[in-house]
Amino acid sequence: MNTVRRSAAIALVGALAFVSACGGGDDDDTPASDGGLTSIAPSADGPDATISPDLPDAFAGMVGPVEVIGDKLPPLTTKDFTADPAAGTAAPVVIGLGYDGETVRIDAEAAGPTMVVFLAHWCAHCNAEIPVLNSLRDDDRIPDDVNVVGVSTALNPGQPNFPPDEWLDDKDWTWAAMADGVDMEAETFIAADAFGVTAFPFTVLIDANGNVAARWSGGRPPSEIASLVGALPDVA
Repeated sequence: MNTVRRSAAIALVGALAFVSACGGGDDDDTPASDGGLTSIAPSADGPDATISPDLPDAFAGMVGPVEVIGDKLPPLTTKDFTADPAAGTAAPVVIGLGYDGETVRIDAEAAGPTMVVFLAHWCAHCNAEIPVLNSLRDDDRIPDDVNVVGVSTALNPGQPNFPPDEWLDDKDWTWAAMADGVDMEAETFIAADAFGVTAFPFTVLIDANGNVAARWSGGRPPSEIASLVGALPDVA
């Protein structure tokens, strides 16, 4: 399966359908987590949102409340990110929680130039992408004034590297990481849907004015990522 080309909509609905079908009761051996997101009350600066009471048990602690402020971006349907219709438009502000319960905000107008990376624990290309980003981090090729946020999305307890909080630790992800939320009615992961995610990994660059500078799916060479990040306005 080539996850770079896979439709994110299929992945999102498929993950939800899998968990719903497998249940998550006392007789279910689906991996679960003792994470506490479902019991954490958002702080004053946290998301104005709640976790669905219908959330399958297998997602407990791995899905957070997510608030979206502003219009959703259209799905990215072209591989030529220079032709992305979302380029230059306002990115939504997304507020959620990390696996430690701390508030995570995607708000470039407040925080400065931002790179958002949507990651799925089961995705082979995501597992290959994180070491690339880590190498850029370790070589100081991502400027300190660029805010990097990972979003753990498209969870599937039946696939490898679950739970994702442990996976991100194992992969040495040291930037902020948001636990994506689930809209049970729409069968979507909330932050991914808001940014028009269509495959994994999925990267969004947002300038200091809060506008989309670029979006792309799949991996890119380290030098190209560094060049795109460095070209963001107001990056030192």
